[in-house]
Amino acid sequence: MPTSESLLLDPDFVRDPHAGLERLREEEPVYYDPHLGWWFVTRYDDVKRMLADPGLSKSRSVFDDYVAPEPGSFAGRFDSASVLHKNPENHRVWRKRVAAGFTPRAVRRMERQVREVVEQFAAPIREATGRVDLLAAFADPIPNTVIARIAGIPPFPGDESRFRALAQDVLRRYVFFADEENLRRGDAALEELAEWILKLTGDRRQERSEDLVSDLIHEETEHPPLSDDEIMVFVASLISAGSETTTLGACHMFRHLFDHPDQFALVRKDPSLIPNAVREALRYDFGSLAAVTPRYATEDFEIHGKTIRRGDSIMLSPASANRDSSVFEDPHRFDVTRDAREALTFGNGPHYCLGANLAMQELSFMLEAALTFLSADAVLKSSEDDWEQVGIMRRPLRMIVDLRR
Repeated sequence: MPTSESLLLDPDFVRDPHAGLERLREEEPVYYDPHLGWWFVTRYDDVKRMLADPGLSKSRSVFDDYVAPEPGSFAGRFDSASVLHKNPENHRVWRKRVAAGFTPRAVRRMERQVREVVEQFAAPIREATGRVDLLAAFADPIPNTVIARIAGIPPFPGDESRFRALAQDVLRRYVFFADEENLRRGDAALEELAEWILKLTGDRRQERSEDLVSDLIHEETEHPPLSDDEIMVFVASLISAGSETTTLGACHMFRHLFDHPDQFALVRKDPSLIPNAVREALRYDFGSLAAVTPRYATEDFEIHGKTIRRGDSIMLSPASANRDSSVFEDPHRFDVTRDAREALTFGNGPHYCLGANLAMQELSFMLEAALTFLSADAVLKSSEDDWEQVGIMRRPLRMIVDLRR
């Protein structure tokens, strides 16, 4: 393994990391990348255990070198109200309070709203001929629109694309390799989103509506309701992280199905396989290395003969864990009949992704709708020019499909 240059940033590795990840699992399951200053953990059992380890922090704010956002800024308010900075007990209580937005009645309402949004974008493609950009026309707009609909946020005045741009700018502020420009744009986007959400929260405190923000405010629980800033953080997180990751998940799901026409044929023949196909696509390859999950050591410890020091950054790799042959038989085979429920795509333990069920619902409905406009003759036109590398992430720029009709 490289000792001076970054293995994890190598374009060939990012393009197709799984052979390299397999070598790491076998030879160096806790790998230090000197260029990035990360420990990189790749085996399933280690990743699963460390995702749930209360001795590992999700926030760098516990360390001496943490640079807090400007006091009084929306970024500062965002960080102070963020679940990342809560201790385990406060985090447990916070999740119970957030559960007020996910009652059975609310979940049924969300299902209807998700179906309506998916149909809104699927209908024009059914009438289309020739080529369509599945990213721009379908995979990209749906997650943002879904989150806005369920949260109760009205469409951004005159420009839905502005809404998506804000979400992406906020997300890029918090991902690795964020430079000064991305931090500046992210802060400005967060301020715009925060003002928007806080106004909505104030309106919903005065008059309840049928939406997530109203549920978070008015649903009776054993704990006090969320504050305005906590609601702002939660909804902004849904908008940014939930939208971008679901878009990526949809793109990779369709790519895997096109790359494995025999598996796509199975789903066409038996749509009851759709939830399985979604889980398997996320297990098989969800944006290559994009799904790394950061943790920070709060004390020294040893693992596989390596000493992790207090303050060290540890990147847990669900992408690698999900191809671990000790858990998944023939892990490099894409199989829509596989039971992939043990995959760690959405995490494990107390920090298991709150939006996992919503993401699965969106992706399942998107695939269900796509079966009505992607015939067996449809062809994905893909080249390297259709992708960009952002750090360790491989992100699609377009997804051109020839509908062949």
